Amino acid sequence: MKVDRAKLKKSSSEVPADCKTLIDKLKVQSENDLYKELKDIKVWTYGKCELYHWADVLDVFDTILEKSCSKDSEKKWTLSCDLEGSEQMKKLLLEVLRFTALLIEHSFSRHLYNSMDHLTTLLTSCDMSIVLYVLNLLYVFSKRSNFIARMSIEKKQGVIQRLIHLAESWGGRENGFGLAECCQDLPSGSFPSSATTLHFEFYAESKDDQANKKVQPASSTVIQSIHMENVDKSGRMPSQIMEDILEVYDVPVEKQVLLFTHIRLACLFSNYEARVHCVQARLQAISILVYSSSIQDNMNVILYPGLIEELVDIVEIDDSALVDIKSAALRTLTSVIHIERNPRLNSIIDATGASSYHGFLPVLVRTCIQHMIDTDLKPFPQTYATSLFSFLYHLANYEHGVEALVSCGMMESLLKVINWYGDGQEHIT
Repeated sequence: MKVDRAKLKKSSSEVPADCKTLIDKLKVQSENDLYKELKDIKVWTYGKCELYHWADVLDVFDTILEKSCSKDSEKKWTLSCDLEGSEQMKKLLLEVLRFTALLIEHSFSRHLYNSMDHLTTLLTSCDMSIVLYVLNLLYVFSKRSNFIARMSIEKKQGVIQRLIHLAESWGGRENGFGLAECCQDLPSGSFPSSATTLHFEFYAESKDDQANKKVQPASSTVIQSIHMENVDKSGRMPSQIMEDILEVYDVPVEKQVLLFTHIRLACLFSNYEARVHCVQARLQAISILVYSSSIQDNMNVILYPGLIEELVDIVEIDDSALVDIKSAALRTLTSVIHIERNPRLNSIIDATGASSYHGFLPVLVRTCIQHMIDTDLKPFPQTYATSLFSFLYHLANYEHGVEALVSCGMMESLLKVINWYGDGQEHIT
């Protein structure tokens, strides 16, 4: 939905000149010009102002979001942005989501944002790239404000439900689904056959009860199961499989998003790039649930025993191509530190070896710092380095964390960063 003008109060703050120039340009551009303009904005250099001033631009973005997540009918699951031939629409959509995340991070009065219903719909896209961009925007909302917590109950439940389904365990390392293994380009035979099998059970009214419903209002329920093997070889999009299933099975509305999430995972799991995106989406969903204080009811299911060790296993993978997923793992560990009266803090310290000089985390930090200050070495990617230092910062908020960092000799290494006068990576120092 577009920004509700009835909620707008005239702002007394002035718009920074560079912000006003950009606003005036973006709100009148064609879709092609808008795509080119947004694509060139990689970092925010426009100052910080109230979201109120961006209302016209947000309305333009809302129209694009609405067009991208439109469907032929309410019963359909295929979004316009997932259809063949919608590549240009998808490119513009991704840039709109990326820019909006930048804008939300560098603005205030975020409660004026009013396109959450479209973001919720886009979480059921068949393309995990779109899902990841939506999650990145939700991550900014959850970490920088209490926006999600203040949403109406209906809207909040819609978002949280989808996040919980994305964050749920796939079976864990002991069942052949270790996160680090899922992030590596291993043969499909390395994983259990259940990875590409859809098996879904639900309660439904018996056929006899449905036939006699007018005569006998009270009805009994029976368990129905949907079983499909080799879903990844069907040659159909997850949304198309979902539509076919709903033609045959009367799946309760409240179970349909969960069913679709299972179908999408089974479809994509055998594709290495898509599987890594699924892992990244799962980690991002966990972080959002923690920061928005929405994980309490599902704490032990989502943060199951062994998850901390699996996250550290991802960070330990020796593959420079997996920077994004390793950064996501560090961000998830950072979010878990935030949980009140956290019983998992010691597990994080133990799993990362944070209290030992030769532990994995201290060695990684020293290596990162050396690559920063030594011009002959290639610096760590900024997203990865920022995630690493953010993790240290939040770990140091707790007494046990401080004790661990002191005992491993981390202070001496960190002083090198403070004394370093390099030009780059200003966000880290």
